[in-house]
Amino acid sequence: MDFFYKPGLWIGEGKVTFSASPDHVRVFTRWTYLHQEDPNIHVWTQEVEMHGQEDKIINNYVFTPLTNTTFSVSLHNEVLGKSLGKGVIDNNKIAWEIRSTEIFQGIEVYELQENGDYMMHAEYAAQDNFRTIIDGRIWKKST
Repeated sequence: MDFFYKPGLWIGEGKVTFSASPDHVRVFTRWTYLHQEDPNIHVWTQEVEMHGQEDKIINNYVFTPLTNTTFSVSLHNEVLGKSLGKGVIDNNKIAWEIRSTEIFQGIEVYELQENGDYMMHAEYAAQDNFRTIIDGRIWKKST
């Protein structure tokens, strides 16, 4: 799973749909692996840019393997604060669930494609049942 374990820059695009609207918005992502001294901790920064919006959302993730197929995940951003979750990984898929009991809960799934890209699907729901659905793909940016 190059995306999870190996340093690099991954970029992506997709669409975001909100439960309050039938429309969708194009979204662009940039995942940057941050070098760590501890090889068992994987720190990533994700920048999310929505078409027509000036401000980017910055998500900071820390993935810590628990077993060969499971890991813990910590997500931090300025809007939501810190949230925790758990995930699973195999040769073709990585997925996690994050919960913040006061604010939201969500899942993200990344599936490896034959060409090395990952198709992704995410769903997040706020306490008021407002839902955000994201579908897209990410790929490793060549140098």
